[in-house]
Amino acid sequence: MSFAAYKMMQWPTGIENCASGFITHSRADFVPRIPPTQTDDLDSDWPHRGDIGPVPNLVVTAANVLELYVVRLQEEGNRDSRSSTEPKRGGLMDGLSGASLELVSHYRLHGNVESMAVLSLGFGDGSRRKRRDSIILAFQDAKISVLEFDDSIHGLRTSSMHCFEGPEWLHLKRGRESFARGPLVKVDPQGRCGVVLVYDLQMIILKAAQDGSGLVGDDDAFGAGGAVSARIESSYIINLRDLDMKHVKDFIFVHGYIEPVMVILHERELTWAGRVSWKQNTCMVSALSISTTMKQHPLIWSAINLPHDAYKLLAVPSPIGGVLVIGTNSIHYHSQSASCALALNNYAVAVDGSQEMPRSSFSVELDAANATWLLTDVALLSTKTGELLLLTLVYDGR
Repeated sequence: MSFAAYKMMQWPTGIENCASGFITHSRADFVPRIPPTQTDDLDSDWPHRGDIGPVPNLVVTAANVLELYVVRLQEEGNRDSRSSTEPKRGGLMDGLSGASLELVSHYRLHGNVESMAVLSLGFGDGSRRKRRDSIILAFQDAKISVLEFDDSIHGLRTSSMHCFEGPEWLHLKRGRESFARGPLVKVDPQGRCGVVLVYDLQMIILKAAQDGSGLVGDDDAFGAGGAVSARIESSYIINLRDLDMKHVKDFIFVHGYIEPVMVILHERELTWAGRVSWKQNTCMVSALSISTTMKQHPLIWSAINLPHDAYKLLAVPSPIGGVLVIGTNSIHYHSQSASCALALNNYAVAVDGSQEMPRSSFSVELDAANATWLLTDVALLSTKTGELLLLTLVYDGR
């Protein structure tokens, strides 16, 4: 008999990756909810709030554990439901009397998930087919798995796997055996492609299959009006060294373009705190238009002289578009037609020869911060000290 030489003594408890997407259902499906509370009170004749839109699934990973949840909502049935003495599940939100998470699937994988993203199939093109999103997982060093939900087993299945390791891919490492970080996954907001950064400077482009161009037998399996999930059709590699990029910090897809446009934050020459007086604005952003059909990626715009402590990109939703560059001491906005900046503390310094940057009314540092969008022009930022900040973009036209 044979025995495993590896045994997990303490299962992971800290969440490392989190994403939302329509995995078990599509936007067109009925979202499972707890029915509103029925009462005979006269107040129930008051006009009801507008129905809540489709609610996506929650996907989380912790080391080698993958979990998929359905969000259950209980809508308010009347004006007094908030003050009801009955216990409520979850927190209170506008228009809801309760919300909770229901576990759909739990998997223990054979490797730690380094990065995760949800690939959307897109919507709004008039197609009658129900569309579901897929999950892209990246593992050390350059292994990628694409998962989709299968109704027949009521669980996730692998739709494709991509591996860029082994003797035929040794040239991508350029003689190195270890790297500072693992693979990083980002996807186009319209679901046209996904990108995985591996080996520091190798971009793997994952071209998404168009609707109706899936594997043989898919149409029969799903049937008329059935659900179809996003899938990867092909892949190829872009060597960022050929584009004169040396130190990539972050990258992201932006909104508002006919073709996928990826903005890369990179540093041309490394510097550090003791060298700032001599060289400090060493970062820049470059926007590449990704043509997955022609396998071309021309540079369409760029911005230079960004501070050396810039480390994160945040795509601005339409109709504004563009990208926010988040640094420790300042926030910069750049697009193809406009740019501006906001100083967050006294350490922020304007570029030589430029006008003084506007400053915020209070001092804060944004190193190790996270950000998301509440509205198309309002972003929520969380700092390392636990503070929550609101950033509003003021724009006039485009």
